[in-house]
Amino acid sequence: MISHRYVAISAFALAIAATLPTMALASTATWKTIQWQYYAYGGAYNGGGSPTTCTVKLNNCGAFFTYFNVDPTRNSITFNYSPSGSGSTWGSSVLSLPPTIYNGIAINLLTPRRVKIQSVTIDSATNMAGFDSSHLSFTKKQIQVDWQNLSFNSSTIVKLDVTFAADDQPTVYTVGNPPRPLNAK
Repeated sequence: MISHRYVAISAFALAIAATLPTMALASTATWKTIQWQYYAYGGAYNGGGSPTTCTVKLNNCGAFFTYFNVDPTRNSITFNYSPSGSGSTWGSSVLSLPPTIYNGIAINLLTPRRVKIQSVTIDSATNMAGFDSSHLSFTKKQIQVDWQNLSFNSSTIVKLDVTFAADDQPTVYTVGNPPRPLNAK
């Protein structure tokens, strides 16, 4: 006969063991594969390098025509306008990808599945005149950047710092009961 104390200790050990992978993932969470897509004039634009899927460790994720290079690192993404020459100004557009993009880019986190975007902030290296948090939004799997009516030249940089977290609730396994999230009552 199994004692109630043994069952309680076993259930507790299982609960702790179930949270360990999630805790480890949270401390090392980052993106591995991303996909970016340019949006303007009411929808997705296919061409000039858009869309592109890449592995982040390569530190170069293509270019959009000769406007900018997309350079992701472990915890940031930089839009480097060095190929743009003397530059220009992004045009006006209708809303192309809600809630933020009129004329801009969406960056999608493809892998790993159990990682989510926790925060996105504008790095101090950013020097695009007028670019502020109103041109930026994010969800757990996508960052949206809007360039509408903003000017750029070959020295323009937009750098975003990105933090990540585990994307699933740890599960408690109790003897004789189905799994439930840790925060369930």
